Amino acid sequence: MHDRIRAHHPEGGHHAHRHGHHPHRGEGGRRGGPPRRGEGKVRRGEARYLLLDALRDEPKHGYEIIKALEERSSGQYAPSPGTVYPTLQYLEDMGLVRADQEAARRVYHLTETGRTELDAHAEEVNAFWARLKEPDTSAAIQAEIGFLEDELEHLMRTVWGGLRNALNRDDQKTIRRVREVIEHSQNEVRRILTEPDSFRDNQE
Repeated sequence: MHDRIRAHHPEGGHHAHRHGHHPHRGEGGRRGGPPRRGEGKVRRGEARYLLLDALRDEPKHGYEIIKALEERSSGQYAPSPGTVYPTLQYLEDMGLVRADQEAARRVYHLTETGRTELDAHAEEVNAFWARLKEPDTSAAIQAEIGFLEDELEHLMRTVWGGLRNALNRDDQKTIRRVREVIEHSQNEVRRILTEPDSFRDNQE
């Protein structure tokens, strides 16, 4: 139980500062705020194929990849360095790209294995560019999403920080009550998300 609380507490260990080394964390946007331009339309696992696609015609270093995607999307999609570099490292580990050191920069080349992988996922790449042509989420909704992410992070800090004290007191009753409140909130969220559109309209 102690280990579980440490694992969930945002400030519970040095692992919390190493998320930049894990490519899947870089592919879903940023924590603590609305996604960077276009990143909200990138589904899990798609960023790797977009980076491969950016290398299809010629080798590029990281900044050139970012600029190429930004220019191709007319400024709608500019992946952050926190997305690009961990994902490139992942692709290199998988043998899908090769990195050569040129002066102070690493230049990435698409390997034959990478080209085969890219061709196998051409539909996913095309689907991303099609989604990018859809109307952007309004600024108000993006701000609301950012507030929601902040509140979820604060809730996690409150729960796991407080449960340490309850655990030290062997206070099973308090732990159970917290769990029940979380379960109730989860059920309320499900109800809101699944209620008919007509009911939501009447509530506004």
